[in-house]
Amino acid sequence: MAKVKQSHEHSPLVTGRIFGKNADAIDTKTIQWRLAEEIPLVIFYNGEQFGVMMLTEADLEDFAIGFSLTENIISSISDITDIRFEQLGAGLAVNIIVPETALEVARSRKRTIKGGSSCGICGAQTLEIALPKLAITNGCIPEPEIALQALNSLAEQQVLYQQNFSTHAAALVNPQGKIMLLREDVGRHNGLDKLVGAMAKEKLSGADGFLVLSSRFSVEMVQKAAMAGFSFVASISSPTALALRMAQGAAMKIAAKSDDEIMLFD
Repeated sequence: MAKVKQSHEHSPLVTGRIFGKNADAIDTKTIQWRLAEEIPLVIFYNGEQFGVMMLTEADLEDFAIGFSLTENIISSISDITDIRFEQLGAGLAVNIIVPETALEVARSRKRTIKGGSSCGICGAQTLEIALPKLAITNGCIPEPEIALQALNSLAEQQVLYQQNFSTHAAALVNPQGKIMLLREDVGRHNGLDKLVGAMAKEKLSGADGFLVLSSRFSVEMVQKAAMAGFSFVASISSPTALALRMAQGAAMKIAAKSDDEIMLFD
């Protein structure tokens, strides 16, 4: 599988001034932030265009694998025989080589419009694709205090966020509350796809732990979490009502951070 040179380490530095609680304060300081980049990634399966996603240029191979899995185009990482990246104008293209049966699935799920960094199911062609019936999950269910511990430790392990203050994180956490794998992206669903791809390469699944997110838990996140086999998701903010109903239908437990406490939804 071809590697692509990733340039997120060289994202632009911008200069601004930090103000305290008193906006009129004279004592201000000038600092630099390294902004996160968004690039378009054109996704091809066996040379056929599937769609365009906006994402952070980091862990792109993980994204290609995880996206293919969470979109249900492939059932296993072994279904991918090659991943090729190419520079394409201001963005990149990736060609993912899959069996013909997987290509047929990709054709049926082809995105008709660009998927932005904030929308995981934009451009889905049918209601059944946008809101599929999810399989029942049967993975790790941690104690609430363990989930809160993981949520509280998430930010300190977000390397990109500490530079740009804008990337979301998705992390696989073991039953004892230790973060095993973490991936970041400007798009919360892209971060989860990257995590799922990294898990596949390490031969890990949702049964090996639970999912922690730095973002809200929305419908597309439920779908991707269920495809990865997670039975418990802890997020920084609360789920949408539809996301909670979908998660409950898959026997998935959902928790959200509330100040220094955690809310476990019944």
